[in-house]
Amino acid sequence: MAEQNNNENAVETQDQTEAASGIIINASQMQSIDISERFTHSKTASGWRVQLEASARVTINFMTSMRKFEVTLMQGDSIERDGDDLIVLRNKPADQYRSQRGVSRSPLARSGSEPSALIPDPPEESTV
Repeated sequence: MAEQNNNENAVETQDQTEAASGIIINASQMQSIDISERFTHSKTASGWRVQLEASARVTINFMTSMRKFEVTLMQGDSIERDGDDLIVLRNKPADQYRSQRGVSRSPLARSGSEPSALIPDPPEESTV
């Protein structure tokens, strides 16, 4: 019996994920995720994983009452679906994310004199 308990503890520690900070959301209430910049998507044994390749604004839309959750993530952060959990993993402590400006692609947000520090505007197209 003691050997069985030791084996269960060993299995639990193998499934651990480490992050400096994060958010866990009930995935059954989620409708969609909008990611404003580059990312990679891969399947896992119990869901999927999205790895951000650039700083991005992520919007998680819920099915009820048109609710949504918006967060700015940095390059290397990830979003994982593990069964009924949606886990947002951040590589830095939460305090460092609070100091980041929100990322927006709306024309009104870009009209200010100071460009966004997180995501530069794309270069303008020209014809020859």
